[in-house]
Amino acid sequence: MPSIKTTTPILPGKYYHLFNRGANRKTIFYNDKNYHYFLSLLNEQLLDRIEVLAYCLLPNHFHFIIRTNDSEKDISSYRKEMTSKFKSWLVTYAMAINKQEGFVGNLFDPKFKRLEIDDDDYLKYLIFYTHYNPEKHEIIPDFRNYTFSSYKSILSNASTRVCRSSVVEIFNGIDSFINYHQCYHEERKSLLLE
Repeated sequence: MPSIKTTTPILPGKYYHLFNRGANRKTIFYNDKNYHYFLSLLNEQLLDRIEVLAYCLLPNHFHFIIRTNDSEKDISSYRKEMTSKFKSWLVTYAMAINKQEGFVGNLFDPKFKRLEIDDDDYLKYLIFYTHYNPEKHEIIPDFRNYTFSSYKSILSNASTRVCRSSVVEIFNGIDSFINYHQCYHEERKSLLLE
């Protein structure tokens, strides 16, 4: 797996962990509408090119686990297109927040982080880790109750941006998905008590 300090190219047919935070760790989501707007921009600008497997939006950072579509033949143009789409998503959101809050300058850390995931076990763990983030950062006592995460969406039958069927397939069933999250959650809690 490449280092966070390396710019990982976005290539077709790959899994990625995408994450970033506010510049100087500042807030990037100020109210519920901001969270919804961020996800709607993702939907408009990227969902034709990616599958979202998991996400979590926290007040000052975000995590996404995605899979890129694999129908591309021209890698060079694909990389340029994806770089442009991701940049447009974040710049459009930053401009809206800067206007809303009366800010100028960067909303996000300049380096948009993305790491390729090439191991199935690590993919499962990162889906858990993404969902666990609000509890890890002490925003909520139980990550399963957090609103701006894909955890509940995967368990629900309601319409969602998350590719639920792919996640269920990765975990070999919804019960396994639930059990995996439960086991790692209990392990994290026991480590905190030691």
